[in-house]
Amino acid sequence: MEVEKLSGRQLWVAAVTAGLSTAAAVAGRADWRWMLLAAPLGVLTFWGVLRLIGTRPLFEGAGGKALRVLYCGWAAALMAEGLERAAGRLQAGSEGRWPIGLLMALLAVPLLWMGWGKAAAFFRAAELFWLAAAVTAGAVLAMGAFRVEWRYLIAPAAGWGQSLLAGAEALSAAVFILPHIYKVAPMPGDQRRGLEWLAALGLLAAALSALTAGVLSPAVASVLDRPFFVTVGLLGDSARLEGLISALWLLPDLTYLGLLSRTWGERKWPAAAVLAALGLALTGLMGRMPPWILPAGSIALVILTGALSLGRKK
Repeated sequence: MEVEKLSGRQLWVAAVTAGLSTAAAVAGRADWRWMLLAAPLGVLTFWGVLRLIGTRPLFEGAGGKALRVLYCGWAAALMAEGLERAAGRLQAGSEGRWPIGLLMALLAVPLLWMGWGKAAAFFRAAELFWLAAAVTAGAVLAMGAFRVEWRYLIAPAAGWGQSLLAGAEALSAAVFILPHIYKVAPMPGDQRRGLEWLAALGLLAAALSALTAGVLSPAVASVLDRPFFVTVGLLGDSARLEGLISALWLLPDLTYLGLLSRTWGERKWPAAAVLAALGLALTGLMGRMPPWILPAGSIALVILTGALSLGRKK
């Protein structure tokens, strides 16, 4: 069977764009200094896993089939949480005029369309989304630099464990490009450049968290829903800016959810993943789970991937 070829840049750009979705979600509930430490730890972990995987398909053999089930199941769970999170943000922006279930269903429509095409088309779209997301994140950070209270930046925030897990959650989108690595024609320096993209995502996540803490203070940020977007509203002294950035942040959200759906395969399978995630999201189950479950599950998936790849080499 002919394998659809992708470029390393496309995969890592998709991972960074998708990671901005979770980076905004964890901003304000973690200490940005520990999140900075999570970046090199994540890069080192991915370096080891990439060396073990090599250029082989991830889901080969009996162990690979079991791993695929785990990837698909966890991707559906993360998609459900992501749908609920994005829809909740839109509902807050509409002052509760729209039911959250309807908003989740509306978000699923573009995901169904994105999942129906080939993987190459999705990753090309992610490159375009990255340009818009990078400009948006850069503008927010530039405006925020003049509004940060430096005493808030050095104030105590969340504990080291919670903060490291938040950093891992921001990097976790990169886990779901691993099933596509074998589709990339190896080029000199590809792995190094990919790890640089991952490091940039870790730094961006820490910067968004620092901005949120520096504007609101860690004490205030920790008790607010969506503190990053509240921070954005304060930067412009208007709820309009918060609504605009919240809408633009749907591009990272859709990239994140689309990347997760691609774990299920090609043709109809990404669309099936979206429907499964929507059904799970409508139960409200993911919203009742402890926050540490999400990054812990992704870390476990990386460890299992490395262990399986190590076993294959032996």
